[in-house]
Amino acid sequence: MKCKNCQSEISESDFNCPSCGKTTAQSREDLQKIDPQSTKVIAWLLLALGVAGVVFVIANSATDWYSPLNFIPPAMVLIAGGLALISALRAK
Repeated sequence: MKCKNCQSEISESDFNCPSCGKTTAQSREDLQKIDPQSTKVIAWLLLALGVAGVVFVIANSATDWYSPLNFIPPAMVLIAGGLALISALRAK
């Protein structure tokens, strides 16, 4: 795909031309495309946050306030990260 402004080559997932900075989206559908790279980064961040949450709960399991229900929020974040990663890998 070529930029209409400067005629340089751009990839399908770019919303802005790297050379001139002009927006390359031509329709509303172009603006609603999912960028697989940023989705993958968000997915990995969610997975890391979920693992950190599980480690935090395990580290504090000897305290008085420990409950098995404390694993639910980190597990939900891990599931969200896994689903986001799957959707990012399928979007390619």
